[in-house]
Formats: sequence, C-alpha cells, structure tokens
Amino acid sequence: MKGMDHEKAVRNGEEFRKRTKTMSDDIYTNLRGYIIELRIRPGEVVSIKDIAEEWNVGRSPVRDALIRLEKEGLITSLPQRGTMISRINLHRVEEERFLRACLEEKTVSVFMNQHTEEDIESLKKCLNDQKESAQSHDCRKLLRYDDNFHKVFFTATDKLLCWETLQNVSGHYRRVRLLTVLQRVILDNIIIQHEEILDCIIHKNEEKVQKLLKYHLEKINREELELQERYPDLFEREQGMRRQPSYFLQSDFLRKLE
Repeated sequence: MKGMDHEKAVRNGEEFRKRTKTMSDDIYTNLRGYIIELRIRPGEVVSIKDIAEEWNVGRSPVRDALIRLEKEGLITSLPQRGTMISRINLHRVEEERFLRACLEEKTVSVFMNQHTEEDIESLKKCLNDQKESAQSHDCRKLLRYDDNFHKVFFTATDKLLCWETLQNVSGHYRRVRLLTVLQRVILDNIIIQHEEILDCIIHKNEEKVQKLLKYHLEKINREELELQERYPDLFEREQGMRRQPSYFLQSDFLRKLE
C-alpha cells in the first residue's frame, strides 16, 4: 500500500512539474512578445504578483519565465522592488545586428547559387505583404513581413537553425527596428531597399545584393542617434524607474508613440 502511495505521489509530482513547465513556457512566450513588440514600455517595473494575477497562474511558473527573460537581457531583477523591463541597450543592439549581418551574408551567398523560381515568388509575396501593411501603417505587421522576406534566404538554404537562433537573441535589436518604422520615410525606404535587393537577385548580381544587404542591415546604426534624441528614456542610462500599475498588460505602449 505504501508503495502504491509513493508511486501515486511520484506521478502527481511529475504531472505538476509538466503543468508548471507548460505554463512557464506560455508565460515566457507571451511576455517576451509583449516586450519585444513594445507593448510594455522599456523601464517599467512590474511584479511577479502582477503577472501571476494578470494571467491567473501561480507565481512559480512566472518566476521560471522571468529567469529565462533575464538571461536574454530583456528584464532586470531589482531586489525588494520587482522586475524592470530592460531599457534598450545599444551595445547589445550592435552585437545582435552584427550576428545577423554575419549569418545573413553567408546565407545569401549560398542562396544566390541555388534559389528557385518558387523562392523568388516567396520574396515577391513578402514584398507585397509589406506594401499592404505600410498603407495601413501597421508597424508590427510590417516588421513581421520584413522578417519573412529575410527568412526566405534561410529557408531556401536549409539554415533555419541559424534563423531561429537570431530570433531568440535579437530582442533589443527588434525593439529599435520597431521604433524606426514609426517614421514613414524609414518605413517606405525599407520597402524600396527590398525591391532593389529582389531585383538584383533576379538579375543574379550577387556583388550588388551583398552591398545592398550590408547597407540595409547597417542603416539602423545611423538611425540610433535620432532615436535616442526622440525617446531618451527608452534607452539604457542612469535614470529612474517607472512603477507600472497592475493592468500593464492591457495597454499598448507602441500605440502611444504613433
């Protein structure tokens, strides 16, 4: 009888851990999405209690999710005060952009030697999707279609592990990209640059493709200074912290900037 009770306790413990892990994964995915899509303002301070109540879960899975987010540099633990949504770190932005540029340069080189007509059609579709989202000035959607355009290179060359790695470590870079496309002229230029890249791919001009891609990925360095001047409190420096009320997940910070 004791043996049966022990087995039952073990099974119950395993089921509890699985449920907790599933909840933790969901919270991590959702909260990470809120952070990198600027639904939560960088610098806001939240608490485990607030998050747990918002999603109606226990504190343990929330704590596990926050540990993962802190490893990515997206949150900062503040002893006795809560958790701060990390401000944008420009050094981190540069490292994330550099990593992407290195991987994408090699991937595009392979792509130029083996792409198919189907790949070209995929790029054209992504470009059309970007144009439609630009008309409605949906910044998040445009950025997703922007990513889809570049993802074609990695998909066609069977380098999706590289792509997923980039997505998992580019939280600061993505937030800067979102801020840039709030400006209509930059948004329109992204589409123009993609059109030029696609045209060079079709005409098999790899040298020019690489030059255009280098300019396309590095342009954010030239835009950062203006972003810092326009949104100084969103970037990492010695500043105070904002305490966010418990309904913070119901608001949308990026919409306030538009």
